[in-house]
Amino acid sequence: MEKYVELNSQGNVLRGMMHIPEGISSSIPFVILFHGFQDDRNEINFVHTELSRRLCQAGIGSVRFDFLGSGESDGTFSDITVSKEIQNGIDILDYVLNLDFVDKRRVALHGLSLGGCVASMVAGLRKEDVCALSLWCPALDLVYNLQKKNLCGMDVFDIEEKGYADVEGLMLSLDFYKDCLNLDPYQVASLYTGPVNLVHGDQDITASPQVSYRLKEIYQERAQLTIVEGAEHRFLSMDYRKARMDSAVQFLIKSLGESR
Repeated sequence: MEKYVELNSQGNVLRGMMHIPEGISSSIPFVILFHGFQDDRNEINFVHTELSRRLCQAGIGSVRFDFLGSGESDGTFSDITVSKEIQNGIDILDYVLNLDFVDKRRVALHGLSLGGCVASMVAGLRKEDVCALSLWCPALDLVYNLQKKNLCGMDVFDIEEKGYADVEGLMLSLDFYKDCLNLDPYQVASLYTGPVNLVHGDQDITASPQVSYRLKEIYQERAQLTIVEGAEHRFLSMDYRKARMDSAVQFLIKSLGESR
């Protein structure tokens, strides 16, 4: 069953889609999916929709919310900061943990791009509530690069003077930049102690594959890393897509336990 859902986060309504396996008679494992920068809960080429449906077929529930200022949720893109998305993520986690049909011992996070950065930091901050972490091309480097006034390869040297940056027609606020100055994603991510699955394309120039190599060093034997040769950030081929999807589905089923 696919069900439209809403929750309140920081005084704003987040809107999303929940996937619940049919015929459940006991508490079920659950995955929370976080989307990336400039995207929404469906993600590029609907990969998060597919992932949720694949998990549902295996008896695993999931939910995909639009972050503040994205998709159908309240706010505009100029409202977002990484810290606000992290708080959105924590609020979504608490929402899931309060669902009576969710097995609270089997809740995982999954994130793509900046959503992967957010997922890794939420997992670090709430490690006792997250039993597995799945990351696709995590963009922790977006934060560190923006500290040097570079955003996904774009020079934003004048962001303080202008008070914003023009990102493909969307307004990125000065608050977003200032917020990044106070963040250390690797340090927060390192607090997480559970199993991790990392998938990255070796041709990714939006989020460097070095991010996943660094996370593998941090998580050590608890992490498995798949580098997909030829794939860039968007994994724009059927073979690349399948490699990434299969890796996540297999990891999450193994970590959470198939319910069927």
